[in-house]
Amino acid sequence: MKSKNLITLAIVLGVLIIIYLAQTLGTSKKSVSESLVELFPDFNSSSVSYIKVFKQGYPDSGLSFAKKDGNWVVDSYFNAPAKATDIEKLLGDVDTLQGEVRSTSAELFGDYEIGDDVALRLQFMGPDSTDLAYLLVGKGVPQASKASFARKNGSDTVYMANINFLSRFAVWNAEPAKRMPGKRWAELKMIEVDKDKISSVEIKIKKQNYRFEKKEEISEDTLEAVKSVWYQVEPAGGDQLKEDKITGIIGRLANLRATEIIGSEALPEQGLTEPDHIVSITTDEGLISRVAFGAEADTSGNMLYTMVESQPYIYTISKSTFESIFVTPFKKD
Repeated sequence: MKSKNLITLAIVLGVLIIIYLAQTLGTSKKSVSESLVELFPDFNSSSVSYIKVFKQGYPDSGLSFAKKDGNWVVDSYFNAPAKATDIEKLLGDVDTLQGEVRSTSAELFGDYEIGDDVALRLQFMGPDSTDLAYLLVGKGVPQASKASFARKNGSDTVYMANINFLSRFAVWNAEPAKRMPGKRWAELKMIEVDKDKISSVEIKIKKQNYRFEKKEEISEDTLEAVKSVWYQVEPAGGDQLKEDKITGIIGRLANLRATEIIGSEALPEQGLTEPDHIVSITTDEGLISRVAFGAEADTSGNMLYTMVESQPYIYTISKSTFESIFVTPFKKD
C-alpha cells in the first residue's frame, strides 16, 4: 500500500477517534447530570407546621417540632423555643434534597438499613396534618460523610442522598431506643435582651439587696459623645462595686444561657418558691425580666435550678455561671 494511502487512513482514523471520544465524554457528562434526582420538587417549606423525627419501633425516642404563633418550638422537649436557624436549615435541606438512584428493589432494603422498621423517619406535615414530605433514611455512606441512603415513604427506590440526616440528629451508630437529644435543638439563651439597652439591675443575695443604674455623663468638651457610666445606687454606703465589675455582671446576664430544661413545674425542693437569689433587669423601654436561682440540681453541686419569671420552664445553670453573678464580683480585691 502506498504511503499516501496510509497517511489518509491514519487521518481518517484519528478523526473517528476524536468523534468517538467527544461523544463518549458528552454522554458521560449528561448521564451524571441526569442521575441526580430531586426527591421533593414540589415541597413548600413555608407550609410546614409540624415535624416528626422517629423510628417506627421506637416512637418515644424521637423528636417533634411545632410551629406556634409563627415560631418553632421543640414540641417533645417541654415546648422549648427551637433554634430557628437550625429548623430553617433542616427545611432548606429537604427542599433541595437530591440523590442518585442506587436500588429499586425492596429486597435490597437490608443492604441500606432502610426498611420500614429500622429507618429514621422524617415527616413534614401541613396545618391539616397532611404529609408535605415523608423521608426514610438508612445508613450513612462511609466514603461520603455528608451523604446517607434515603427513600420516600412508600417507594422502593433508594437514593444516595446529599445530606447526612443521621449526624444531624445525633443517631449515627446510636442504639435505636436511645432518645434523641432535644436540647441540641432548643434555644437555651434565657433572656432576650441587648446589654446596651439595660438601664438598671437589682440583685438580691439572701437578705441583702443591690441596685445598679446606668447614668449618662456629659463631658465639658461638647464635641465628645455622651458617655454611659454604671454606678452602685444601693446600698449607698460601704464598699461600692467598681464599674468594671458591674459591667461584667451586665454582660453575663445579657448572655445568660442554661445547660438544660428539666420541666415546667416549680417544686419546693427546687428552691424556686422563695429563692434567696434573684436578679431583676430593667431596659431603657421599661421592660423587666426577673430570674430566680434555686437549689442545687445534682449531688455534685455543679448545677442549680433557675427560672425566668415570664417563662414556663425550669432550667439548670452551671454553678460557675451563678458564682460569676452573685459571688465573684462581690469579693474584695
